[in-house]
This record gives sequence, C-alpha cells and structure tokens, in this order.
Amino acid sequence: MGIAMLVFIECESSSIEGCLKELREKAEDLEKIPGKIDKAKIELSFGAFMSVRISLSIEPDKNHEKMIIAEYSSGKDVLERLQEKMREKIKNAQIVDFTFGTYTMPITRRKYAVAIAVVNIPKERESFENLSIEERRAILRKALELFGWNPKVLNISEIARLFSVSRDSIYNDIEQILKEKKQS
Repeated sequence: MGIAMLVFIECESSSIEGCLKELREKAEDLEKIPGKIDKAKIELSFGAFMSVRISLSIEPDKNHEKMIIAEYSSGKDVLERLQEKMREKIKNAQIVDFTFGTYTMPITRRKYAVAIAVVNIPKERESFENLSIEERRAILRKALELFGWNPKVLNISEIARLFSVSRDSIYNDIEQILKEKKQS
C-alpha cells in the first residue's frame, strides 16, 4: 500500500453562503490528488461566524473521484428540504463521513440547516492502461498475495501488455512489492 496523505480544509465566514462557497472552491483541489478518501472528520460550528473544518486521509492506491458535498436550506421545513438536496447529490457515492447542523438567526429567527458529506465515487476504468505506479502495484500486490507471494505463477509478458508498460517495469514492480512485504 502507498503512504496515506493527510489533507486539512478550513473555511470561515460571517455568512453560510460565503462559507459553503469557499468550502466548495477548496474541495475542487481534491481531484488533483490521486486516490480515495479513506477516513474523514468534519467539524461544523455556528456563531458570529460559521466555521467548517475537515480532515481527510487519502489512500493513493485507489482511483476514485473525491467530493465534499455542502448544502444549506432556510425557512420552513429546513431539514426535509436539506435532506432532499443531499439525497440528489450523493447518488452513486460512497459516504465516508457526514454531519449537519442548524442555526437560528437571533433577530430574524430565520432557521438555517447545513449538511456536509465527504464522499468517494468509484471511477469506471475501461482498461488497465494509464494507471499510476501505485495503482498498478496495488493490483500486482493483490495478485501476488492471492498466489502465495510466488511471482513465478505470473505471466509477466501478458501483465506488461495489459498495463501497456515494459516487462522490466513489471519486474521492477514485483521486486519493490516483495521488498516492502519483507520489511513489514
């Protein structure tokens, strides 16, 4: 397995709209990071400012679209409407973590509800071409594990063809995988 990466996102604003807009903009950067969100922790607080803090652990060996979905609703039936908005957005997604909170404005008594979900959406892959080294090695590691860590059972030429890499690359991958296994 590759080394997990930690990502921290923090947003704060005097308005709910401003805070969630900033959060969505920062969340777009997640697509630049290869992998899958393995763990997440969301903190949401209200007061003079709305504050959101999200901690993510991203596992590089998987290929997923990573998203932070943030929605709000205000007025009557805030929770029901918020749930409907979130339900539409999280279709086909694997939820890693989620939270919601409500806030009532002191003077106007207008109620707001905010929901945030951290999700992965598996990417469909038509072939094994264009995989990262980490993704390719994760597949090879699993194959080796299934065959009792015996590389002699693998057809190196066929594997190289599937991944569109040289046989030397596959030999190097197997050598690295076995070296990592030995060290653990």
